[in-house]
Amino acid sequence: MKKTILHLLMALFILSCNDSRIDYADLNKITFYDFKGNEVDLDEIKKDWNETINTGDHLESLYDQRISELNIRIIQDNFTNKESLIIVAQTTNKNVYSGKVIKRFKNGMQLSDRTVTCKDCGTEFQGELINGTWICANNGKSIDDCTKTSSLEY
Repeated sequence: MKKTILHLLMALFILSCNDSRIDYADLNKITFYDFKGNEVDLDEIKKDWNETINTGDHLESLYDQRISELNIRIIQDNFTNKESLIIVAQTTNKNVYSGKVIKRFKNGMQLSDRTVTCKDCGTEFQGELINGTWICANNGKSIDDCTKTSSLEY
């Protein structure tokens, strides 16, 4: 009986030491994967994101925006109350913010195939989820002169 208890305690100790927590503050220490499951580095993420926010005639005013900062946040869906991790990109002009849902995948984080970009919505990211659909708003209320662009990678 004592051996069984000792084995259980040792197993719990080993499992607790193997808990792989991710430090969201240092993105360089996180392994990222695109939505297809391919490993990508931060430079590739920024390059792809820059192409996304600087593409299309409907985005003329966004041209020459560049991602200056990436960080991870937790947001709560306004309808389901489910919490989601998102990676937020801020541009050099600080008037365009973009976000993607991320989830744990293998030994790191996987990026969603959907991106929301909020332009002229304020001095911080104003993307919110309502039943899984992105909006650009402040506490669920629309913002005058705020432009939302959604993108889907394929």
